[in-house]
Amino acid sequence: MRPWIHIIGGGLSGLSLAESLSKYPKFPGPVVISEPKITNLNERTFSFWFTKPEESFLRPQHVSDRWSISGDGFQVKHRGQRFSYGTIMGKTVLSAALKAVEAHPQITIREERVSSMPDADHVFDCRPQGPDTFSLIQSFAGTEIVFHLPHGVESVGLMRSLEATSTGIRFLYLLPLSQRRLLIEHTEFTSVPADLDKLSEMNQVFIAQEFPLGAYEVTRVEAAHIPMGFKKRESAFGIPLGSRAGMARNATGYGYRTIRYTTHRMAQELIEKNEITPYRSPRLVSWADNLFIELIKNRPEAMPAVLAQLARNMGPDNFAAFMTSYSLTDILRVLWTAPMKPFLLAWFGLYRWI
Repeated sequence: MRPWIHIIGGGLSGLSLAESLSKYPKFPGPVVISEPKITNLNERTFSFWFTKPEESFLRPQHVSDRWSISGDGFQVKHRGQRFSYGTIMGKTVLSAALKAVEAHPQITIREERVSSMPDADHVFDCRPQGPDTFSLIQSFAGTEIVFHLPHGVESVGLMRSLEATSTGIRFLYLLPLSQRRLLIEHTEFTSVPADLDKLSEMNQVFIAQEFPLGAYEVTRVEAAHIPMGFKKRESAFGIPLGSRAGMARNATGYGYRTIRYTTHRMAQELIEKNEITPYRSPRLVSWADNLFIELIKNRPEAMPAVLAQLARNMGPDNFAAFMTSYSLTDILRVLWTAPMKPFLLAWFGLYRWI
């Protein structure tokens, strides 16, 4: 029987759409998910800001209301009132999605790679684009370690040791996953793909310097290049979804919250109307993100000071809203509290005056 929906890619966005669809008992036809290696999601970690009413839907496994940014000569500490910072493991996302779709008689997962347009009423393309198409690249390598005793890290280090490089900025991301589990990531926002092996080596150096040998065990590693906007769009088989559709925030790379809510809305549209409204990033957000990206490209050496000023001026909840692209009201409030000089100069292309 001809598929009603064909989802190309079994990553976060493809499985989120399938899981949302699985809540409805009857479809007009079969739903097919094509993914050559469904277990890839096990090696991912997803973090996001959320408000209390969103907690049951977004399902964070670890929650913190404290985060910080630091670099040479500065440290900004935040404690959220409205927003908290949540994390969920890819293994948990995958397990929940597989349990839901396997229980639905009309959803099938095929271990296959799709190289041409499938024949279906609705086709969703979740394949990642290549780094050569990215406007700016977020390159990261992460190492998860488990301690024999509590590690004592309570606050999320969003950007520790923030510094400029010749092609962007680099920082350490320190994420407590429980009292004994810790994720250490070195990340670059860069105009060319960073060396992931080098970033992984930096993790090892940090761990060796900060923690005594024998106090921990390495349990998992992850690494990837995430798009921060696209300088060109690859042709899609049907409707783009996930990072291909711009659901990963251009200025920050955060996408989990947007993907979950967008795929939930799409599933409801498909069931109720048998039609779909493709995702579009709000124009105001895209405009602000493009300015931010151009700042990093053209004046990387100025970015640590700009980000420090951004965090100080905005305060915890406005900063979280900026990072997550929460609502139009929040976006306007963010723009009002952001340091105006660097963004105005970037708007006019006057980078040397920043």
